[in-house]
Amino acid sequence: MGVLHPFFLFAIPLTFAASMKAEKAFDFATTPGKLPKQVMPTDYAIRIVPNIDKLTFTGGETVKLSVRAPVRELVLNALEIEMAGAAIDDKTLPKSAVKIDKKNELVIIALPSELPAGDHNLALTFSGKINQQGQGLFYARYQEQGTVAKKTMLGTQFEATDARRLFPCWDEPSFRARFQLTAVVPENWLAISNMPVKSETKIDQGKEVRFGTTPPMASYLNVFVAGELDSIETQSGGVQIRVITTKGKAEWGRYALESSAKILQYYNDYFGVPYPLPKLDQIAVPGGFGGAMENWGGITYFESVLLFDPEKSSDNTKHDIFAVIAHEMAHMWFGDLVTMAWWDNLWLNEGFASWMGTKCTAHFNPQWEVWLRKTVPRDPARRVGIAKEQAMEGDARSTTHPVQQPIATEAETNSAFDDITYKKGQSFIRMLESFLGEDVFRDGIRRYIAAHKYSNSTTADLWNALAEASGKPVGEIAASWTEQPGFPVVKVKRGDNGNISLSQERFTINFKNAPPLRSLIRSPAKRPRVC
Repeated sequence: MGVLHPFFLFAIPLTFAASMKAEKAFDFATTPGKLPKQVMPTDYAIRIVPNIDKLTFTGGETVKLSVRAPVRELVLNALEIEMAGAAIDDKTLPKSAVKIDKKNELVIIALPSELPAGDHNLALTFSGKINQQGQGLFYARYQEQGTVAKKTMLGTQFEATDARRLFPCWDEPSFRARFQLTAVVPENWLAISNMPVKSETKIDQGKEVRFGTTPPMASYLNVFVAGELDSIETQSGGVQIRVITTKGKAEWGRYALESSAKILQYYNDYFGVPYPLPKLDQIAVPGGFGGAMENWGGITYFESVLLFDPEKSSDNTKHDIFAVIAHEMAHMWFGDLVTMAWWDNLWLNEGFASWMGTKCTAHFNPQWEVWLRKTVPRDPARRVGIAKEQAMEGDARSTTHPVQQPIATEAETNSAFDDITYKKGQSFIRMLESFLGEDVFRDGIRRYIAAHKYSNSTTADLWNALAEASGKPVGEIAASWTEQPGFPVVKVKRGDNGNISLSQERFTINFKNAPPLRSLIRSPAKRPRVC
């Protein structure tokens, strides 16, 4: 007996949805944000000196600036940082020239005279605190494996808007720049950042570790981790891959290491652009700081989603480790190499990485049937089960929002990391791939990555690349799915003459007086497939 394929029903509106007002392609000048666009940082040289005993740090930085139009002040981000000094082009500024706007998380530096267009250097010295929570520079205390020793390590968590807690910066994703970090740590510590270590110098406080310079990237992708750490490593496609753990746990990273190597090769092939950094570190941090974070070249993980103890860990743990690694490594392209212009397009990072990570996991582990999540009992009360079902359940309620939602404040940015962004985004991308075809869709993704690497993009840029590859009006089709909340239920009616008509209305759960969908199916359709 034939049944109407539910995925096809979900896809019907894809073909016939009316056009909505779509956003424009990336343009730096018109990208949202608080920071003025006349001044662009191009290079940061940052030096950080943590004080573990006092849980504080001191720092200094030199920032190369590209000034596009004359300005009388410099405006950048800082939060919970004390400013000690400032100089522009080697000319020291009075302390009164530096003002802190705590409410808006800004530093405003008044200049003695108009700064002309061109290249300039800004030097700052500052201090701050090492946090207990996973914000900015934080510490983690733990008991070393196999001993009773109590240890401390340092880590960072900057997404979405917390790089400004460690160093003053233009902390918005469209202000890409190169970063060179130097850190002072105890002599017996291992220090990790985005790029390989260039030099280590013994000093009175321990050792000064200088890292290589990153490619242009968003500030939130910086990483610094340090402690008494172990590592195991391998090579994949000329890239050094390491799993880094606290002492005594390195071998628990073996499964993650092997998985990372084959995932890297898979993504190199899929995206058509090889992973661009010389190394990739997978770093296990004890305690909880938010799951995992796609810092470029140095991904940080909660230990439970990176380490596999063959004697104690379950098969489900192995599934979770592979899936989380695949998700985070997808970000090395979607999020890091190409970054959303502003947080209203966060779904470009997270929805895509969720889809790509699941696709990769299914490729290497077909027996897991990850798209169906057969190993996970469904529990609507806890939103556990198939990602599409979870997304639809949340999207039917009054608390939903568009996949692309307006973001104006830091609080709104942090609240955007939810099931709609991740799971509705993932489900829509999978539907779009099915509609366009796998080969055409991949061609569009390759065009998109090649066109926007080391830069920023909006959803419109992705739709344009997919439209070029497919010859179909992807932007018109997709806007009604990403720019409004909710999803339709499609009703099929057979007329007396045998014709079939389709009607659409918004599906809701306990949502009285829900606004209707702004884009409805108006066109007649051919008889749905039965399969």
